[in-house]
This record gives sequence, C-alpha cells and structure tokens, in this order.
Amino acid sequence: MAWGNPVLYLAKLKANMTELDGPIEKISVPNYTEGPWLSKRKGTYYLTYASMAQQGLFEHLSYATAPSPRGPWTYQGLLTGAVPNSFTIHAGVIDDFKGQSYLVYHNAALTLNGETGATSRRSVAMEYLYYDADGRMWPITQTEAGISKPPQPPKGKVPALADPGRSDPRVAVQQFAQGYPETWPGSPALASVTRPFEQTPEPIGFNRDGGASRLVQTFVPRADIPLGRLSLYAGDGHGTDATRSLRLSLRDVEAGTELLGAGEGLAIAYRPQGAGLLSFDFSAHPPVVLKSGRRYALTLQGQKDAVTINLRASRSDVYADGEATLDDRPLKDKESGRPADFAFALYAR
Repeated sequence: MAWGNPVLYLAKLKANMTELDGPIEKISVPNYTEGPWLSKRKGTYYLTYASMAQQGLFEHLSYATAPSPRGPWTYQGLLTGAVPNSFTIHAGVIDDFKGQSYLVYHNAALTLNGETGATSRRSVAMEYLYYDADGRMWPITQTEAGISKPPQPPKGKVPALADPGRSDPRVAVQQFAQGYPETWPGSPALASVTRPFEQTPEPIGFNRDGGASRLVQTFVPRADIPLGRLSLYAGDGHGTDATRSLRLSLRDVEAGTELLGAGEGLAIAYRPQGAGLLSFDFSAHPPVVLKSGRRYALTLQGQKDAVTINLRASRSDVYADGEATLDDRPLKDKESGRPADFAFALYAR
C-alpha cells in the first residue's frame, strides 16, 4: 500500500488486507508529489505517480522501476505532461488486458449539467500504454480520441534520460546517500539546521518567485574549517544537460573572491534524485580554509526558470548567522513571510 503528499509512504499488508505486516517506510523518488500507483509486470515493479508540483508546475506523471516494492527504485522520467485544464493528474495502470496495457488518468475536460470541469471536478481519460523490450514505458501524448482509435505500438526503444554531462574533476559529486535525512551523518563542523527533514520541508528551485539564476546561503564559521565536504538537503528536478547547467560557488563575501574552481566555481553534473543528501567532496581540490568570523556565500548557479534541482528550505529563520537569497532577494516563506534558510552542512578535512 502506497500513499502520501509530499512524502511517499509504503507499507506491506497482511493477507487479511486490514493489518500492517511490518513498519511503514518512507520512499524517496525524484519529483514525487502524490497519487502513487503500484503495479507489477514481468517481474518488475512500477511506481507511477503525480509529480513536479513542488517545482511550481501543474502536476505531471512520472514513474520509477524496482526489483522489489522496497526498491531500490530507478527513476525513469516523465510518463506524460500536465493536463491543460486541471492542476492535478493522477494515474492508474492496467497491464496486459487481452494483450494491451492502458494508462487511466483524469483531466477536467467535460461539462456536466452546465458545470465545467475543474481540479476537483474531474473526468476519466484513457490512453494506450506501451513498453519497450527493456520494460520502460513509452512516454504518452494525451489525445482527445484516447482509446477510441486503434492502437499503434511504437517501435524501437524508449529514449534514454538526458546525459547530465560531467562534473569538474576537482569535486566528487555524491548523490542520494539517504532519503529524507533526519540528521546529518557524522559530525559536521557547521550546519544550518540539526534536523534537515523536519526543519526544512520547502523545495526551492530556479523557477521560484519569478525565477532566479542564483540560490544563495550565507554563513559565518565559529572556528576555522579546512573544507573537506559539503552536504545539501536537495533533490528533484530534471537534472543537468546541454541546456541546463549547474555550478557550485563559494565566495568570501568581505573580500569578494571566489574560493572554488580557480575563481570560477565548479561545474556540477546532476542526475535527478529523490529528496535526500547531495554531497560534494573536495579532496581533489586545492585546500580551502574557511576562517572563523568571516562571512561566506554558498551558491548554486543555474539557468533562470529551469527545472534543474530543488534545495530544501525552512519555513522560518532557523540559522541566525546567515540568510538565503534568490538573485539577491531575501528568501521568505510564502505562508508566514518570515526569512528562510537552506539546509546545508560543512565537514572538515
């Protein structure tokens, strides 16, 4: 049984279907919003779900595959885009019924008794669903005709997800150590929060608040830190490719100097991941020592409005020694209007 928004929960039921058979688990998959649908086909488990709402978009449908309901889940990308007349879209999958599979979803296309469709006044739609030889679902284009027309199976294989490119060799990128991190692993030399999952639930990306190309968090060390590793609570997005770049910057605010990548920042290759830890190891980078009492700015730079990645932010000012900004605009929680901070941790060499 799977449920949850914005966190995905999974539980096994006993044979009587009324009692839990084991613990409730939290499963982190890229771009998850709500409405999970579990299915199994030819030994592979499929998780199809409403996605992308945390990016400030109308819901899309994404899916992931796994050898077991407990994973590990492999993100396969988008199955279909948003519907034009409803913020939500939820999936149902029917496999191999008389040799044909189907995607069932909802839109808001119908008018009934003079009432037009809406997000909470939904109508059912169906499209033919196809798999390639590797078991990947073919992306679906929504049509008005749906299954009233004869099926037309596509040929070949589903296109692979976009190549994210390569990271700068001076930094080792480590993705998704743990979904929904309750605490930072090890002993950080500095952390903006102590309980990332609990304290920073809000996803913030380059398309937030009219768009931004820089997501920045300032901080002030209380002791010198010879920089060894940086961890962010981050995830989701479409990742990097030829049209969506990502750079990591660390700047001494008072001196106005960049400390990474010979003064240019570091290019980062990022594959979409579920909400979790995104870490950068600087063992191969020339030594950087962050001085006690000085102010620094940690920045992710990307294309304005691009759906590349989300950082997790707080809903209140939880880190007194710094502030988060979007293109120099203070980041504020939409509900309370209070300043917010990104979740990050620094580790010494």
